[in-house]
Amino acid sequence: MKHQAAIRGLLLLALAATVTAAEKQWQTGTWGDITTSRQMVDFGPGSSSFGSPKPASPSMRAMADVYVYVIETDEIHLEMKEVVAVGRRSVDVVPGADVTFALQKNTVYVRDPDGTEHKLRVTKKIAKAKP
Repeated sequence: MKHQAAIRGLLLLALAATVTAAEKQWQTGTWGDITTSRQMVDFGPGSSSFGSPKPASPSMRAMADVYVYVIETDEIHLEMKEVVAVGRRSVDVVPGADVTFALQKNTVYVRDPDGTEHKLRVTKKIAKAKP
């Protein structure tokens, strides 16, 4: 009996997560500038964005491309960052082209013309003054 209740609970959680993911508020904007830089990034065991790695873990570093994307709407200016392996790019961006996106806290989901979604981390969000 307890086993069945636990399974029902897990199924309800999975369903809730699916419903939440489907409830993105899609909107349109325009791609702005794109900048690319190359930098060394830490990865692997012990790497963290919350300070230096643990001294006991080995340092694993690699060169990566860092893309900074801009999306503009009448209400907001968004800057997003994506770190990918050198020579790879996940989002096909054309400055000045329309973009379909959803903003959820510090994450932007961008939809390609074929419907593929890409997840980008927001680094700057500026509300525009209304005229």
